[in-house]
Amino acid sequence: MEHILPLQIELILQFGVAFFWTITYIWIIYKGFRDRTYGMPIAALCANITWEFLFSFVMPFHPLQQIVTLLWFLLDCIILFQFFYFSKSLSPKWPIKPIVFSSLGIALLLHYGMAVEFQDPEGKYSAFGINLMMSMLFIKMLLKQDLQGQSIYIAYSKMVGTLCASIWCYSLYPHSILLNIMYILTFILDVVYILLVYNKSVKIVPRSSTTHRAFY
Repeated sequence: MEHILPLQIELILQFGVAFFWTITYIWIIYKGFRDRTYGMPIAALCANITWEFLFSFVMPFHPLQQIVTLLWFLLDCIILFQFFYFSKSLSPKWPIKPIVFSSLGIALLLHYGMAVEFQDPEGKYSAFGINLMMSMLFIKMLLKQDLQGQSIYIAYSKMVGTLCASIWCYSLYPHSILLNIMYILTFILDVVYILLVYNKSVKIVPRSSTTHRAFY
């Protein structure tokens, strides 16, 4: 582990990760209740919530990190509730619960296996893998259901939070080729997602007093 950046900068980046990802979850929950839908792709949610569970209760690696991760886990539980509640009307014939609970179990085992196999008690490889997958799935979700559950504020806060995490992790592990590839690809996909959300917001909502509502 190296420290390319000054400690003060790393602390700011850590705060940025915690703040902007917390804001992202809050916006997703707010938009989900407002649009009566779920705002996170279920595959990404299963990977996300199990990572947070693992590093909150099973393999915590720092007290402050544990607090933040536990907060994220609780917020993701609300998003998971939204999925179960609102997906009833969207796909009533789909065996939702067996598939989701199976996915949660598989994701948890994979996170644990990666942490042990790669000697990664911080879960950084699986975390950035989740971020990359999430960025792809958010784009797919947007193309499928337009702005239902999505907003420009979710897009921006998600991108900034992940960018802070990428710069911070690069300062610690600058020579990791795999991590560097995931940083770059995730950032590119997040920019694409922002552009798509903005484009759909402008096209769907007329330029009037209601325009401002499209971005929430």
